[in-house]
Amino acid sequence: MLEKEIEKALVKKVKALGGLCIKFTSPSMMGIPDRIVLLPKGKLGFVELKRPGGKARPIQIKRMKDLEKLGFKVFILDEKEKIDEVIKAIGGDLYWSSIHIIIKAMLLSK
Repeated sequence: MLEKEIEKALVKKVKALGGLCIKFTSPSMMGIPDRIVLLPKGKLGFVELKRPGGKARPIQIKRMKDLEKLGFKVFILDEKEKIDEVIKAIGGDLYWSSIHIIIKAMLLSK
């Protein structure tokens, strides 16, 4: 599985929850996590995406520690199966999101 596939699944899941999953690049600072996840009720987390078993580079680890020191939640995601776990840790409400997905599907089918 490629990192891109995991990233695509993360973006889809976050959108289904009514959130944003913003691609983050900083020309002035190397090592910043790939995505900022913004969830309803002001929940925010940073996610570094890797292929399965992939490791963060030293500069990425430093940036993640810097963000954690500021009080932000930071994650390394290397498996699709861990997406729900990361979203829940950020503060996402997966129960209500499931209801939201069902209602949205019902409205779109009409």
